[in-house]
Amino acid sequence: MPLSRFVLSGLLLALAGCSNTSAPSGTTPKATASSDMQTKLQKELSPLFTGTIQRQGEQALFTPCGSKQQWQLLVDDNFWQQWQQLGSPQSLQASLSGHLAAGESRGAPFRLEADRVSHITTEQSLCQNTSENYLLKAGSDQPFWSLVLDGQQASLTTPNGVESYQLDEVSHPAEQPLQLALRNASGKKATISLQPGYCQEGASQHWLGYAVTLQLDDGQTLSGCGEQGQSLTQQQPAHDWSGHDDAQKADASLTLESNYQAKLVYTREVGPEVTYDGVWQPQKDQTIRVMFNQRMGMDTNESIPFHWNGDTLSADYRELDAGKAYFDKPLVLKAKISGDTGAIATGAANLASSNGAVIIAPPATSETPVGENSFAQNETVITGTSAANATSAAVNTNAAPAQPPAANNSSPVMASFSAGMLQASTQPDAAIEQALQNFLQSGGSQATGTQYRYVKADLNGDGAVDALVEMNWCDKSGCVWLVLQGKDGQFQQVGRLEGFSGSVMVAPSAAHNGWYDLLVLSTEQANTFLTLEHDGTSYPARPVASNQPQPDPNSLLELRFAGDDWLTMP
Repeated sequence: MPLSRFVLSGLLLALAGCSNTSAPSGTTPKATASSDMQTKLQKELSPLFTGTIQRQGEQALFTPCGSKQQWQLLVDDNFWQQWQQLGSPQSLQASLSGHLAAGESRGAPFRLEADRVSHITTEQSLCQNTSENYLLKAGSDQPFWSLVLDGQQASLTTPNGVESYQLDEVSHPAEQPLQLALRNASGKKATISLQPGYCQEGASQHWLGYAVTLQLDDGQTLSGCGEQGQSLTQQQPAHDWSGHDDAQKADASLTLESNYQAKLVYTREVGPEVTYDGVWQPQKDQTIRVMFNQRMGMDTNESIPFHWNGDTLSADYRELDAGKAYFDKPLVLKAKISGDTGAIATGAANLASSNGAVIIAPPATSETPVGENSFAQNETVITGTSAANATSAAVNTNAAPAQPPAANNSSPVMASFSAGMLQASTQPDAAIEQALQNFLQSGGSQATGTQYRYVKADLNGDGAVDALVEMNWCDKSGCVWLVLQGKDGQFQQVGRLEGFSGSVMVAPSAAHNGWYDLLVLSTEQANTFLTLEHDGTSYPARPVASNQPQPDPNSLLELRFAGDDWLTMP
């Protein structure tokens, strides 16, 4: 299978490793060290912009996915050599890391100054695959291997199986490739070297931005191509912000789109609304720079550097052609609260931690899958129809996608669901902790000190990530569990379960009232599953025996809760 099949599928292997949340006095927790490495790696990578490039004479224009804006693209000569090798098309799609800058004059298009090309192709695939989430991925078809890194977790797939690694070290010596050291729970090591440059595997119409060498500690060296992606673990600002500008006597509303478009609206106490249109980009010093080239449809050239601290944006001044214009008081914007749950509406990147897993790997085979060889063929996505449309033409799993019964019109539809396992995450997630805090406070319980762990998966096929949370409230009969429904970057508690512990299975072939059945192994009868069927309002509190035939265990998605690692609410 050519590399284009890998690029189109873009499937993330999310197998989370375990790390302790506490450590003895005088030692550094592994989770903290890994988090430091994750931050260090992200500092090596510039913001990623994905869209369509058109060449007009000596200039190139870049249109972000889902946008009508056109930016002037500044890129090195090597890019145009690759353009020619792709047949000098009228347009192509690309993912570029770089920075935005103001245009040359008031109202002029913004400039995208590309530092590195991550991916270019003549196929119209990149803007369709917006549900893909990873920080880096690499691999090859000959021989078959695949490595996906998201946050501090890395998953390596070879014909011998799937292995989960932790990011152990990041180094980038001067004039040398970026080096990543990986280590798994058993102490096995791997080193990946990423050399910037255009890399093509086979005869595909896809060029990636890194030539990759993977060195395993058994002496094996693997070569392939790699690319930067957009990770769920990368912290992103919320979509909607609001505040009040005392000097203008106006409410301020700021929108930051995922494709880096921005809109600022002033709603005055007296007079019309004033609207600014432009772009935004994160900077390495916890600053978000918002730049505008249109004010009420008229040309302008101004920007506001906001300091970003969690759910707060604050700015002391705006930058105009004449220089800095300081606000009488700092302009403070807060992330908007949606609904009545008190949860902050965060961006997509806050949906998941290192285990932000809507994408899974089925059990590894002992040889390359039957059919065309591909290091993407062992990987399966279980997000909604948008992911299905993006991958259905590219991925052949040699099996029809399992779907809930057609007779149940409210049943969700999983795209290319395949059996696999997701390990409970031991990395904190702000959105989940906010939902737990709401739940605990509503019952009069103390949130601080409460222990929990979670797995994320789409439980109702709507394309949004849900979560199953195990609370460390356990007795002889089992533990207390919470079902959290995900929407727009938030979670809301929609179910409370009890009376069991250990792994929970998701059944792709059975659903009731729009939610997949959950299964747990019976403690009284061997090889028998008890069932939790959604009644239209919630799952029942306890699993019960089912009169339906027992499912094939190899067809189930396992949500594994094992060991003694727990998260603690701050």
